[in-house]
Amino acid sequence: MERAKRGKVAAVASQSVEERLVRGLNLNLANMTSLATAYKQAHWNLQGPGFAQLHELFDRFADQTREYADLVAERAVQLHGTSHGTIEGAVKETTLPAFPLDEHREDLLLRALTDRAGVAISEIRRGIDGSEDDLPTQDVYIEIARGLEKQEWMLRSHLAG
Repeated sequence: MERAKRGKVAAVASQSVEERLVRGLNLNLANMTSLATAYKQAHWNLQGPGFAQLHELFDRFADQTREYADLVAERAVQLHGTSHGTIEGAVKETTLPAFPLDEHREDLLLRALTDRAGVAISEIRRGIDGSEDDLPTQDVYIEIARGLEKQEWMLRSHLAG
């Protein structure tokens, strides 16, 4: 009888950990969705002397970021949750600042993207810290952090040049 009770308590504890992880994954899914669309927005509207190089870079970053969205969405489902991957879900959940829709200047687009990437990295790092009890989820976050930090570095390098 005591063993059955402990099993139920462990199952409830595991469920609450999974629910917490799924909430965090969905927040990061919203951020990845928002960041990917910001890269596309900049890709479409960019003007300036660095157009050719940045146009391609923003497109590549949008593709990479959509892959990160896929990783967090699939991990949420693996944890018996639901992924909230719609645009409406992203708008509701994202912690990223609003992106300037009518901007065309490359320096201002680079700054806006760098700022958004920085916020996304902070949330991913919070996910790393909050998933120590689930190493596969932590591994997903670490992979994304590595990629986003490289994106941010490349964006900052264009601003410095």
